[in-house]
Amino acid sequence: MINQSGRVTQLQIYMLFTQYLFTTMIGFLMGTLIEKGGYAAWLSLIAGAAGGVFLTYISYRLAIRRPTRFFGHYGHTIIGKWLHYPLVALMIFSFLFSAAFVMRELQDFISDVYLSNTPAWAVASVFGICVAYAVRSGITTIFRAAQGIFFLSIFGVLIVPLFVGEGMNPDMLIALTNHFKLKGIWSGTYLVTALYGQMNFILFLLPYFAKPGTTMRSIGWAAATSIFIILTHMIPTLLIFGPHLSANLFFPELELISYVRIGSFLENLDPILISVWLSSLFIKISLFVFVSVIALTHTFGLQDHKPFSFSMTAAMITLCLLMARTAPELSEALNHGEMTFLIITECIPIVYLLVDRIRFRKLTDSA
Repeated sequence: MINQSGRVTQLQIYMLFTQYLFTTMIGFLMGTLIEKGGYAAWLSLIAGAAGGVFLTYISYRLAIRRPTRFFGHYGHTIIGKWLHYPLVALMIFSFLFSAAFVMRELQDFISDVYLSNTPAWAVASVFGICVAYAVRSGITTIFRAAQGIFFLSIFGVLIVPLFVGEGMNPDMLIALTNHFKLKGIWSGTYLVTALYGQMNFILFLLPYFAKPGTTMRSIGWAAATSIFIILTHMIPTLLIFGPHLSANLFFPELELISYVRIGSFLENLDPILISVWLSSLFIKISLFVFVSVIALTHTFGLQDHKPFSFSMTAAMITLCLLMARTAPELSEALNHGEMTFLIITECIPIVYLLVDRIRFRKLTDSA
């Protein structure tokens, strides 16, 4: 049983997941989403977010059936050990892979823009040390860190769209409502669904949450807030650069900042942007690694997750360095297989929920 004072509040859940959802999309994946959806990328965002929240809701429905127990402790009683362990291993790898992917994006950004002569392994290792200590500190530390930087993070991302109005072409607004390509919208929706559906790891965390019955309400508000924030960046990007140029920019956000012209202080927003990205991305990576660690710990029937913190972080760093040689290869991996892999692993809780309900119904009928 977890001490009530050590639980994560619903406000902390809202604050962390808000940052969790918009940080990567604004920083690294907006160009990819615009490439797929074009002017209708906003529609892909909304539809994909709804799909991802639905997948998260499935995991929530499974977890809330036993809100005080960890999934790693009881999962094998639902579908049997011979099937449970491979499925959990696949989910753990997906969490670790997601952490490595975000870490690789962060490492490429820092190396390309600020530390061009620094070896990739050095950048990733320094970041990995920070992540390992965050994971070792526990779930409450990660959520409190997100709470501590929440308002700074929101300010840092919302200040940019406020000052790029002069660079936008208002005549392009009509394209947001009449340039629809179903194939592109579907591809963008698929991408966003996979990203938002990653929140299904609450299956492994629900006993840590205070008032678990209101968790989906907090996640719903976080998703809505993140959609609003992403749209405040996506629409100006489309109206300034157009879909074709935006799709070929590795870091559209940095290009958007270049249109800020309101004085010497705010013209150099790079440090603010980097501080927001570093803080929020470290929290996101730490959360992914913590979930993989805690899932492994509970599956093995252990009580303390700390012995796995450094080894799992080291595995994540190794995967980060080996998954691709260059940024274009990383983008290629994103477009060919990664999203499908994530969707498949995010659908695993559906199997558990169906079997659990069928078995419960049979027990009720026999009684």
